Amino acid sequence: MIAADMAAPPTAPVALLLVSHSAALAEATETLVRQMTGARVAVARAAGAGPDGRELGTDPLAIVAAIEALPETCRAIVVLMDIGSALLSADMARDMVPDALRAKLYLSPAPFVEGALAAATAAGADLPVARILAEAANALGAKHADIGPPQEAPPPIAATARRQVVIADPAGLHLRPAASIVATAARYDADIRLTVNGRSARGDSLTALLTLDATGGATCVIEAAGPQADGAAAALAAVLAQAPAKESVQEPAQAPLSAPAAEGVPSSAPAGAIPVSPGRVTGPLHVVRRAMPAIPDHPAQDRDAARQRLQAAIDAAFAQLGAGAPIMVAQAALLRDPALTDPAFLAIRQDGLNEAAAWWRAVTAAQARYDALSAPYLRARGQDVAEIGRAVLWHLVPESARPGPAIPDTPCILLVDALSAAEAASLPASVIGVLDRQGGATSHAAILLRGAGIPALAGVMLDGTPRTVAFDGATGEIVADPDAATAARFAQRVAGVLSDGPASLPLRDGTMLEFWANIGSVRDSMAAAAAGVAGAGLVRTEFLFLDRPDAPSEAEQQDRIAALLAPLAGRPVVLRVLDAGADKPMPFLALAHEDNPALGVRGLRALLRRPDFFRAHLRAILRAGAGMDLRIMMPMVTVADEMRAARALVAETCRALAIAVPPVGAMIEVPAAALRVRDLVEGCDFFSIGTNDLTQYVMAAERGQQALAAFADAAHPAVLDLCAHVVAQAAGRPVSVCGEAAGDPRTARLLVEAGIRRLSMGVARLASVRTCFATGLP
Repeated sequence: MIAADMAAPPTAPVALLLVSHSAALAEATETLVRQMTGARVAVARAAGAGPDGRELGTDPLAIVAAIEALPETCRAIVVLMDIGSALLSADMARDMVPDALRAKLYLSPAPFVEGALAAATAAGADLPVARILAEAANALGAKHADIGPPQEAPPPIAATARRQVVIADPAGLHLRPAASIVATAARYDADIRLTVNGRSARGDSLTALLTLDATGGATCVIEAAGPQADGAAAALAAVLAQAPAKESVQEPAQAPLSAPAAEGVPSSAPAGAIPVSPGRVTGPLHVVRRAMPAIPDHPAQDRDAARQRLQAAIDAAFAQLGAGAPIMVAQAALLRDPALTDPAFLAIRQDGLNEAAAWWRAVTAAQARYDALSAPYLRARGQDVAEIGRAVLWHLVPESARPGPAIPDTPCILLVDALSAAEAASLPASVIGVLDRQGGATSHAAILLRGAGIPALAGVMLDGTPRTVAFDGATGEIVADPDAATAARFAQRVAGVLSDGPASLPLRDGTMLEFWANIGSVRDSMAAAAAGVAGAGLVRTEFLFLDRPDAPSEAEQQDRIAALLAPLAGRPVVLRVLDAGADKPMPFLALAHEDNPALGVRGLRALLRRPDFFRAHLRAILRAGAGMDLRIMMPMVTVADEMRAARALVAETCRALAIAVPPVGAMIEVPAAALRVRDLVEGCDFFSIGTNDLTQYVMAAERGQQALAAFADAAHPAVLDLCAHVVAQAAGRPVSVCGEAAGDPRTARLLVEAGIRRLSMGVARLASVRTCFATGLP
C-alpha cells in the first residue's frame, strides 16, 4: 500500500507522491517515471487498500505515512491523484500532517500518468515547483485539447548558436526524447527553439515539443540565444542524434483516457459526477442535441464593434468551459490560442467579415490543419477545435437565429452539454431532472436549478445512452435503466418543496424571522407564490438576457420582467438591476476583456459606464413593476459615490415617467461596502447581503474553482462577522441575506444569530429551512 524511493540524492528538492486506487497502476507509473528520470527524483506511492494493498481504494493514513517516508530535505512534494476519492483522501491526509509538512504539499489536478511524467521530468531538471506544477498541468492540455501545432512560429530569437541534426530515433520525437530535451535544456542559461518541418517549439516545454509531429529521420534545426547558447545547442543536438537502445525504440503504450470500470465498481457511480441540485428522481432520458446555428453572411457594419463582440463571445465561452470538467477546461485553453483567434480578428479587420463568419472561417481552417497531421491522436484534436468553435458561435448569433432544444412535453430527464442559465430559466414543467456533461455546482444554471427544485448533476459521463436513468442530485449516484425496485427508491423526491407554509416565524427575542424567495424565472415566481413566501428578496434580471450578442429592446425587457413579477402581485419584490460582467458576460454591453473579471467592471460599475442602456433598463423595470410593491437593488456596490449616482438615475427616470421613486437599496457583496456600510446608509432604503460573492472576496477564493470549494463557506466566522457588522451599522435599515447561504439550515441559523431577520432563498430550500426554525427557534 505504501512505497517510497529512498535512493534520491540528499538534496532532492521536489519529490512526487502517487496516490491511486490501484497499487499496480501506481507501481507501473513509477516504473515509467524512472525510465525518464532515473533516481534523480524521490517518488513515494500510496495506493490500493486492504492488508496487502491489492484491493481497490485509497487510505488517508497510508498517504500520511508515504509523505512522512519521503526525504526531509524535500522542499516540496507534488501529489498526483487518479480518480474520485483519491482527491478526497489526499485532502484529508493534508489536514492530518504537521504544519511543516503541509506547507510542502502541492495537490496537482493533472492527469495521473501524463502529469507524473511531466512533473518528474521538470523536477529532475531542478525547476521551481511552480514550473513543475505548470508542466504537469500542460500534460493535461496535451492529452485532451491544447496540443495542436501553432499555426505561426513562436517569436523569433536572436540566435547566436545554430545546429542542424537528423532525429535518430525511428519513433521520432516522442515522449522519452522530448523529456530528455527538456531536462537538458534546463541545465543551460539559454533561450532555445526547435524547428521541424516548418513548425517550432520552445526547448523547455514538453507539451510544445510533442506537438511538433516530428518523425524519425526528420531534420531538426536547433537555435539558441543567451550566455550558454553554444553549449545548449550542442547538447541538444547530441540528444537528438543518439539512437535509442533496441529495447526502447518503441514508446511504451499510453494509458487510455478513461479505463473501463474496475471489477466491483458499479456503473451507477461514474467518477466525477458533481452534485448540483438535491433530490431523487427517475424517468426517461432525453438527450439534447443542439443544431448548428445559422451563420449570418452580411458584412460587418462596424469592424471595431464586431471585434469587440467576438472577443466578448470568446470570453463568455471560456468562462463557461473553464467551470466544467477538466477536459472542458483543457478545451477552453484553445480559446486563448492566437493561432485560432488572430486569423478571426484579421478576417474582420481586413476582409470585413461579420464576427460569426470570421470566427467560423478561422475554426474550419484550424480544424483542417489538425486533420492534416500524421499522428491519429493529434488529428483527433480537430474535433476539440470544432466543439469550442460552436461554443463561441452560440454566443455570437442572435437568439432568434438559435435553434432551441426540443424538449418533450412528457416528464423526462435531460442529458445536455453545458446547460446555460437562459436555458435553465426557461425549462418547461416536463423536465424533472438534469444531467449535464459539463457545468458545475457554482454556475448560474446550477443556482436556477436549485431554486426551481430540479434535481441535477454535472460532470456526468454515461456509458452509452440508456433509455431511463435514476439519480440522486445530492450524492451523485446514478443508475442506468434501473429495475422497478431501484426506480421506486429514486422516485422518492423531496416532499413539501412547494407546499404552503408560514411567511414568518416569531423568535424568542420577540422579533419575526421572514422567509423570502430568490426568483430567476416565471417558474420560480409561480412556485414562490404557491409556497407562501413573504416576498421576493432577489429577482434576477440577468438570466433573461444571458448569451445574447444583441441588446434587448426596452419593450422586450418590460414584457419579460412583467411576466416574471406577475405571479407575485401583492407581495414586495426586490428586483436587482442587470448584474453583468465576470461569470455573467453580456456581449451587447461591449465590456473590455479583463484578465481578472471577478475584480473588474461588473455589476453597478458596468451599468454606470453604459448610462443610456441603464436608463432604458430602469424605464423597463419601472413600467413592468407598475402596481407592484417594487424595490430596486443595485449589485456590487463598493462606495457611496456609486450609490448616489445610481439613485440619481432612478430619480431622474421616475421624474420622466411621472411616478414616485420606489425604495432603492444596495447589495452588499464587496468587503469594502460591508466594512463601511454606514457610508451607504444615506443613499439606501435597505440592504441585502449577497453571501456568494461576499464569501469569495473575503476568503480570496474564486467561487467557480472546484479546487477551492472548501473555502466557499459562508458560515466562516469572518463572513458571519461582516454580516453582523452590516446589521449593526445599517441604522435601522432592513437587512436581508439573498445569497445561497440563506437556504442552508446550518448557515441560516448562524445568520439569524448574527442579527439577520430576513432570509431569501431558492424555493426548493424553503421547506428545510422552515422546518429547521420551526423545530428549534433561536
